[in-house]
Amino acid sequence: MSEVADICLIIEGSYPFVTGGVASWMQRLIKSYENEFTFAVVALAAGKKTEEDLRYPLPDNVTFMKGVDLFDYSEIRDAEPTKFSRAEQKEVYEQIGQLAHINFAKGKLTEEQRCLFRDILQKHKEGFFKHFLSKESGLELLTEIYDKKRSKEGFIKYYYNWRNIHLAIWRVFMLTNILPEAKLYHAPATGFSGFLACMMTELYDKPSVITEHGIYIQERDMDLSVAEWLDEEYMRDMWRDFFKGLTKFQYETVTRVITLYNGNRELAAEYGADPEKVEVIPNGIQIERFEKARRTRLREGEDPVIGIVGRVDSVKDMKTYLNVSAVIKNAIPNIKSYVVGPTEEVESYYKECLALRELLKAEDYVTFTGPADVVEYYKIFDILLLTSVKEAMPLTVMEAMASGLPVVATRVGACDELLNGSGDDKLGVAGYVATIMDSQDIAMKTLEILNNPELANQMAQTGIKRIETYYLETMLEDAYRKVYKSLM
Repeated sequence: MSEVADICLIIEGSYPFVTGGVASWMQRLIKSYENEFTFAVVALAAGKKTEEDLRYPLPDNVTFMKGVDLFDYSEIRDAEPTKFSRAEQKEVYEQIGQLAHINFAKGKLTEEQRCLFRDILQKHKEGFFKHFLSKESGLELLTEIYDKKRSKEGFIKYYYNWRNIHLAIWRVFMLTNILPEAKLYHAPATGFSGFLACMMTELYDKPSVITEHGIYIQERDMDLSVAEWLDEEYMRDMWRDFFKGLTKFQYETVTRVITLYNGNRELAAEYGADPEKVEVIPNGIQIERFEKARRTRLREGEDPVIGIVGRVDSVKDMKTYLNVSAVIKNAIPNIKSYVVGPTEEVESYYKECLALRELLKAEDYVTFTGPADVVEYYKIFDILLLTSVKEAMPLTVMEAMASGLPVVATRVGACDELLNGSGDDKLGVAGYVATIMDSQDIAMKTLEILNNPELANQMAQTGIKRIETYYLETMLEDAYRKVYKSLM
């Protein structure tokens, strides 16, 4: 296949079908190079997606777009098992053994393993794995692994858990066949998308980049700890080991790792990334858009206004924000509070938030706006809050700082670096960092700012200076331009 793009973006569970921080980051990244680079977009999603599901208009420099249902196993389920002659059976059994015993945590594949993977992709496709699932040789091999590693556990649950893990990785591996030809493969996370990018490096010597917005293995560990469908701890451990191995493989294989802030760079190194190929490129802000929101905060004679910006879901912990608003209402009766962002993405959670607002008798001072122009709300806010339980480098905090707003944020991701500075940054404090899910702590720190206009405006000016000094969008564009050109 001839090249259809300079850069192939492989994206999992986000752009262009989901709004939010990473998705908006992807849209801005693509658009910033409209006259320089072309992009192919392969979006891995849960469920079938069509053009009607797009949440962003695709920029003109997107030359290829494909949505893929990550968990559609029909091609494997419906495949005919690859048939082998008797003479080939011994070799096939050895190949199946290689596959089953590949430990991604050891890092790069051997040349023999690379040849095997290429052979499967080009000749056997899904039929090879169907052979493994349906033939006696596969079951014999799995029984052998079970006897060595999990013989104290029940075999049936072990078998289906093992099968589900390998269905997932095999499905992703087979997607290598549908990736468009490009000069470079870029994934915004270690995970299934990063694995695909790294397989292009391993099998076809294509350069790859992974941008770590968060630490994927930590996020999966959080998900697994509450997953109700895993009713045995050893089953959780199997999935944890799988994701750890997958992450280690990617850190070993990928050409370049990019993190958004120093804290994540250190974590990536702890999980096995070579510090020599890890680079920090922070998010950037298009400052001109937010300059119009700058003004004096907490002006005399005006009702104070607090707000939060983000989609309404449990990760953003909007329930804690509602509780914080209620605490502040008790101290400042004329407070106004806004939740700015989409409400339809997790409808059940939004309904729970509405019920909590009613329980708190907060309908008269807390408003859910739905999707809106955030700049118009940054104009009227006096403080921005962020109550998330998980973030990387939240754009809403950076936007608020660029708008001249003091911020109170939970201690997640880069919030500490953004609000307090790091390294040689001696600019001062742009807000407060509070404890996750601690309504009282968040509320008290917010009230301290609301009751001190001089402090609020001092923090606002510090935030503006920090963004303009370290976090301009042009800095991000220059940094990625350098990475792309050097690898292509």
